[in-house]
Amino acid sequence: MPAETPPALTGRRPVLRALLAAGQAVAGLVLLALLFRALGADAVRSAVGILTPATVALALGAGLLATAAQAQRWRLVARSQGVPIGFREAMGECLAAGLVNLLLPGGVTGDAVRVLRRRRRGDSWPGAGGSVLGERLAGTSVLLAAGIVPALAVGGWLAVAIGLGALAVGAVAWRSTTGAPARDRTGVWALSVLAWACYQGLFLLAAVRTAPQESLANLWGTTVLGLAGMSVPVGVGGWGPREGITTLAAMAHGLPAETGFAISIGYGLLALISALPGAAVLARWLLPVRHRASRP
Repeated sequence: MPAETPPALTGRRPVLRALLAAGQAVAGLVLLALLFRALGADAVRSAVGILTPATVALALGAGLLATAAQAQRWRLVARSQGVPIGFREAMGECLAAGLVNLLLPGGVTGDAVRVLRRRRRGDSWPGAGGSVLGERLAGTSVLLAAGIVPALAVGGWLAVAIGLGALAVGAVAWRSTTGAPARDRTGVWALSVLAWACYQGLFLLAAVRTAPQESLANLWGTTVLGLAGMSVPVGVGGWGPREGITTLAAMAHGLPAETGFAISIGYGLLALISALPGAAVLARWLLPVRHRASRP
């Protein structure tokens, strides 16, 4: 007979998760506040200034393309584990998860919701959790791998650390597609590169609009490292660690700290805009509940 989990431990788990989420949010906000205090509010004005109808449209388009790539990547990973998912369902789930990840601490709450919703549809815990985990780690490995060369501007030790992280994460993602045909495995990594390119393009757009006088090579290295830094699960929607890492990356590439800070804030605004279509999916999920509640 399997041992039962003590009620005291079961009751503590939600409290521990809440404390962890609160700690992540506070750490990110404290870091952001320190950067504001050190670098001033001019960076915020520069970042807001990049928002135009054209940049908003580009952000929305890049977000939809990246989410479509993520949705198809998820389908391929899930199919390798015997979990069929339609593209329309995967797209809706990823749109909603992307917005939730930007609004709640840690950056993974939306993915946890994806797992729970697949579990409610009858998938096993290994099938639901494994497909989401493998899909996310595939994207993270590309994110880290892209930062290896720009990290050399900071130091060889950082490039080695990022490279080892990319290999470790990539190995887990690769194992999650065991048994999949070569075409599907290739597709997982190709789609990961496409999704990365969409968000990297937005980061570079924010950099070019914020600091047009700087060289493209320095802006590229700064933004690639800043995007890799978003894999750190601290803060809310990446705010805090992203600004700190991008500021340090800018200084390593010969840019003023204020420029790196402004670039990161500009990207944060574009990333939030790119995720706004997820609000329509969340509204569709919630409206039926309200409708039922309003019935006599």
